[in-house]
Amino acid sequence: MRDVIQKTSQAPIQIGVVDWRLPVTGADAVRFCATNNIKYLQIDFGGRDHSLSLSDPKEQDILVACCASYEVNVTAIAGNQLNDIGLGAKLDKEDTIAMQRLIVSILDVAVLLSVPLVFLPSFHKGIIRDKDTLLRTAGILRFACHEAKDRNLILGNENDLAIINANYLFETVGCENFCYIFDCYNPVKIGLSTDELIMQIGNRFASQVHIKDGYLNKDNYVALGHGDGHVAETLEALNREKLGSLYFIENDYRDGNIQHLKEDLLWLNKYLPIADDQIKIT
Repeated sequence: MRDVIQKTSQAPIQIGVVDWRLPVTGADAVRFCATNNIKYLQIDFGGRDHSLSLSDPKEQDILVACCASYEVNVTAIAGNQLNDIGLGAKLDKEDTIAMQRLIVSILDVAVLLSVPLVFLPSFHKGIIRDKDTLLRTAGILRFACHEAKDRNLILGNENDLAIINANYLFETVGCENFCYIFDCYNPVKIGLSTDELIMQIGNRFASQVHIKDGYLNKDNYVALGHGDGHVAETLEALNREKLGSLYFIENDYRDGNIQHLKEDLLWLNKYLPIADDQIKIT
C-alpha cells in the first residue's frame, strides 16, 4: 500500500486537468490531453446527468485502448454522481446496497485502468452540516475504504469541512488508506482559511491537489489569480509545506476555449516549478 501522503521535493510539479471541466470526457478527454501536451488526467466515473458512465464495459474498453495509445496517465477516478445521491443521506436498505454497488463499480474500474486513487465527494445532497450526516458519511466511507484496500487503492473524500469536523470525520472513518482531496477554492466559499487547513491537516490530504479560482462563491471560469480565491497565497503555502506532487487545474473549460487553459498554465508557472514541456498548449 502506498503512503496516503507523498510530499514533493524541489522537482518540477506535474500538472493535469479533470475531465468533468473539459469540453470532452472519458476517452475523448484522453485524446484532448494528448493533443495539448497534458500528461495527467482525472476522470469522472459518470452516470445519469453526468458524462457517459464507465459502468458500461464498452466505454471501459474504449478508455483502456485510448490510454494505451497515448502518453496520458489517468491518476484518479471521481464518483461525482454521488453528489446527486448523498454519501450521508438517509437511505433505506435497498438504496444503501445500490450505493455500495456503485462504489464497488468505481473501484473495479480504477483497478482495470491501474488508477491508484478513487475519491467520493460530499457536496450538494451529500454536504455535511450536522453530526448525523457526518456519521452516516463516515460509515459509507469506511465501507469504501475496506473495499479499496482489498484492491490496493487509496480512497479519498472531497468536502468543505472546517478543521475540527474534518479531524472528527477522518478519525471516525479510521482507515489507513483514507485521505482528503485538497481544493483551493472550496474552503474559500464558506470562509475557511486554506493556509490553516494546509498547516493543521495537510498530512491528511492526498498527493493530488485541485487548483481553481472563483468569485463571490461561484467557480465557473475565473482565470487563476483573478478571483477572490487567493490562489497565489495558497500555492505559496502548498509549496512551503511541500504538499502535493500532482496539481490538477479544475477551472471550467467546458466552453472549449483552450486559450484560457494556456493562460492558466502560464500563470501557474509563475508560482510553481512546472516542467517546461507542460506549458506548451497547442
